[in-house]
Amino acid sequence: MDFRNPVTDEVIKCLSRDAQQCIRKLAAHQPDVAIDVGKSRAAAVFIGLFEKPGITGLQVLLTTRAKTLRSHPNQTAFPGGKVDPTDVSPEFTANWFVDLSQRREAFEEVGLPMGYHRDLHYVAQLQPFLSKYKIIVFPVVYLISSMHLIDSLTPSPDEVGAIWSLPLEYCLTAVWKEDYGVLSEKGGPDWPYEDDYYNNSDVTWLKTSEYRMNRFRTTQTPLKGLTCDITMSVAEIAFGRRTAVDRYAEGQVPFFDAVKMAVQEEKSVPEEIRNRPEMKITGNGDNPDELLSLPVTPSVEVPPYRPTAAL
Repeated sequence: MDFRNPVTDEVIKCLSRDAQQCIRKLAAHQPDVAIDVGKSRAAAVFIGLFEKPGITGLQVLLTTRAKTLRSHPNQTAFPGGKVDPTDVSPEFTANWFVDLSQRREAFEEVGLPMGYHRDLHYVAQLQPFLSKYKIIVFPVVYLISSMHLIDSLTPSPDEVGAIWSLPLEYCLTAVWKEDYGVLSEKGGPDWPYEDDYYNNSDVTWLKTSEYRMNRFRTTQTPLKGLTCDITMSVAEIAFGRRTAVDRYAEGQVPFFDAVKMAVQEEKSVPEEIRNRPEMKITGNGDNPDELLSLPVTPSVEVPPYRPTAAL
């Protein structure tokens, strides 16, 4: 059994027409993710997409980190966290490695089921991104086909302050629609800027490159930084066009190139200093041995799943 439960045409047909097209584009996306990250620090994040009843278009699942956390408190983030190479056996190809890690972290943060679940559908793995602190971040995209599952999520009080969502299209158009909800106060603590919806600033990155810090105003904490970059990339793939905003600084190093630079830099560190076990990231291939280290999670108590209408 594949615990990732790949998205099927039957499930996609339950979505609105626009959302169907987005998921099909994402599912067809096959980037080159093969890279030997050696002993570089790595993390994986869960990109959960779903549709709300009565609202057309995909939502992206987000969290606000707890204010008590030592790193990035009260900031918008995806469920997920560090990839620990000791979590699974060496036989796993690294795309499973990544998937297992982000599912484990998402379970700890918001109660997302760890194992196979009929309402969690694997869609795609994107090329890795490089964070400000040179952590290689692997995004994994899932479709959540039931609001029962969304409603069952519970924030871990030590890690997550809130669970919420944002229209994916907003990160493409930078236009807020009335039915999206009430935005945070302009000029307030969550949006201390003059701009209505979008703001950016450029900073030095990787010593030789500029990096554009993109920010979107939301109903909660702002979507910004790497979380914003990943969301915009998902939106561009899903809608098949570029965002309306100029998201990159002049001469900014592409993220996958930055990842390769960080890996090369890490490998130049003397062996006696590097003490993390090695890890190889391969493509989106199948799991030939059908290995499974996560439990099968019982579904919520609802009637058997029969797709008949849009969410």
